[in-house]
Amino acid sequence: MKLRNIWVCLLVAAFLITGCTGSKGGEKKEEKTTKTQSKKDEKTTKTKTKSKKDNKTAKTKSKKAGESNKKKTVHSSAVQKLGNNKMDIVLFLNRAENVVSDVYFATLEHKGKTVTEDGKQYRELPKRFDTKEKIISHFNRYWSRPLAESLYDNLSTKQVNKKLYVSIPNVDYPMMISVRNTTVQKQDDHVRVTVKNVTDPAYSPDDRTLHYLLGRDSKTKRIEIESRTGAYGKEHFQ
Repeated sequence: MKLRNIWVCLLVAAFLITGCTGSKGGEKKEEKTTKTQSKKDEKTTKTKTKSKKDNKTAKTKSKKAGESNKKKTVHSSAVQKLGNNKMDIVLFLNRAENVVSDVYFATLEHKGKTVTEDGKQYRELPKRFDTKEKIISHFNRYWSRPLAESLYDNLSTKQVNKKLYVSIPNVDYPMMISVRNTTVQKQDDHVRVTVKNVTDPAYSPDDRTLHYLLGRDSKTKRIEIESRTGAYGKEHFQ
């Protein structure tokens, strides 16, 4: 009888121990499952956040690309429309004839370096005019490409340490283009302009008449000076 009671006690104790162990195992399993689920949720959150950032970056790049394309389509011309109104043409020609002065004056505003070579002083050009192409493009706002290139070729430029410098000449060509000495003639898609007594006789005792032919560039559709004939100031275009 005693032996039977002992066996019963042992069985009860074994049952209790097994139950406790199983409970702990279940708790551990449940805890492990919770941690795994938490990691999955965290990974999903990170993925969503990254996706939002990627979408935002893509939109930003797309916006910048659009702005860049808009900038590329802008024409670098002085005027897109020019009729046979004499005052408009006079204003246009005055700007065109002084376009080289824009480059010279830029060196006065720019706090750049100055170099001297063979007694000639060269001034560093600012960023807007720091390459040959930038200067020609500026001239090309008024003059045809060949004339703009001729204007550049007659500048006295020098490159030092990959920086472009220009020498300002001591001789200028004062001009007077006014509605009083200008005649305009419309001819098909072009405008012929004649300017008489363009300067004082003291500066040019002989021929003081200039002839311009204005037309529209076929690609950019801008108004430009296609030709300029006359003795005064022709040195800029030779």
